[in-house]
Order: sequence, then structure tokens, then C-alpha cells
Amino acid sequence: MSLFDMLQFYGDFFAEKMLQLSGAEARLISEKRDNAVQPTAVVGLYAQIGVFEGLCGMHGLNSAASQCRRIMLNLESKHMVVSCGDMRDDLRELRRRCEDEFKTAFFLHLTPKQAQLFQNPERDWEKIIGRFYKVKYNVEESAKCFALERYGASVFHVLQVAEYGVIKVGELLGVCGDKPGWSSLKRLQELISVPHPKRTPLAQQHSKLLENVVPLAIVVKDSWRHKLDHVDNQIVWIDTDFSPNVAEEIISATRALMRKLANELPQVT
Repeated sequence: MSLFDMLQFYGDFFAEKMLQLSGAEARLISEKRDNAVQPTAVVGLYAQIGVFEGLCGMHGLNSAASQCRRIMLNLESKHMVVSCGDMRDDLRELRRRCEDEFKTAFFLHLTPKQAQLFQNPERDWEKIIGRFYKVKYNVEESAKCFALERYGASVFHVLQVAEYGVIKVGELLGVCGDKPGWSSLKRLQELISVPHPKRTPLAQQHSKLLENVVPLAIVVKDSWRHKLDHVDNQIVWIDTDFSPNVAEEIISATRALMRKLANELPQVT
């Protein structure tokens, strides 16, 4: 399963349902085996088992889910009339299957801070995504990777966002060339390296934008220059071992750059 397709495991809900079903099993032990389970109790168990089946199926606990279906079909075929002994045996089997499957399942735990980032990956990026919807995927993947402590992957995705920003500025100033991307940044620097009167008419028109965003783009590029290289307009990884602090700095610098562009880059009509 991809890290980005991970299902959230609601441990408290799972534990609550297991406790309810185990409690019902325990109560049935004190009843005579041939006594019929009270109709209201049967209906309540049927509903709980139905919810539990969906929960088990969602997390790939297939044996437990199959047992849930078997119990429900059995109750339906008997018109909700079942003995205490049979109901107790079915619930015991369900509990044992869950115990066995939990021994083979692997669950990841996130801290509250990590969980918040994983569940709300667009936080603080809303205005940027609203203006540049194409960066949405990489923004989300960067946040999720960071939450899962995959810092190199987080940086990879956020740099796609930053490069998109550089490309948009390059397009506005007509300096993208045949290979748009980070190589455009050098040409953007050249536009503002000359005095204002000597700049091209287009560069003069957008001088304020250039002077605001080019330094930010340089900060982003400088932040990864010791880990990555840029060869033939492709990012080449020198070292994928990013610390959380370095990754966070790159993400913050990229967000500042993109926020500036969201506010100041002229809309193309």
C-alpha cells in the first residue's frame, strides 16, 4: 500500500466495538445454552456486528469481516431467533479471529502534531492552492511525507511547487527558453542585475515583482544546493538524508515564495 493511500485507523472506535461485543459474549456465558437471546438484544448485536464488519473490511481484517457476515446471514435466516449458546460461540469465534489478525497487521502511529499535518496537508497553503491549483498534489504529498518522517520525499515534492512558481515568473518575463524550470532563475537574476533604466521594457514593467520574488527563489534554491544538484534542467540527488529542520526550512521558504506570487503575480487574461 502506498504511504499516501494509508487508511486512518480509529483505534478508539475499534476498541469500543470490540469491548461491546466481548461484553455481550461475557453476559451470554451466564445464560443457559438453550435459552433464546432476547429479541431486542439480537437486533442490537446485529447492528453492532454490521458496523464492525465494515470496519474490519476497511482495514483488511478479512477473516473477521467474513465471520461478521456469517453471523449476520445466520441471524437473518433464523429471523433473528438464536440460542444463547450459538450466539456466544459465534462471538467467541469473532473475537479469536480479531486477535489472530491483529497479530499479523502492522499499524503506524502518528503524534498529534503529525496527525494534524497528515489530515490537513493544505493548511497554510489555501490561498496558494486557490491561485495555483496545479500545485495542490505536491503540496499535499509534501505535507504527508513530512508527517511520516520521509523528509527527503517531502523536499522533493515541495521543490516541484517552487519550480512551478519559478516557471510562472519565467513565462511572464519571457525567459523560460526551451527548458523551463530552475534554469530560468539565472535568467531572471540577470534581468534585475542591471540598473532599472537599462532593463528591458518588460522587466521594467514588472521590476517590483522581480525584486520581491527572485531573492525568495534564490533562498529556496540555496537551501538545497548542498543536497541536490541541477544538471540539464533535472534535479539530481546528491544526498537524500534531510533532517526535519532542513526540510522545514525549505518548505517554509517555498511557502513564502508561493504566497508572494499568489498575491503579486499578474493574472493572465
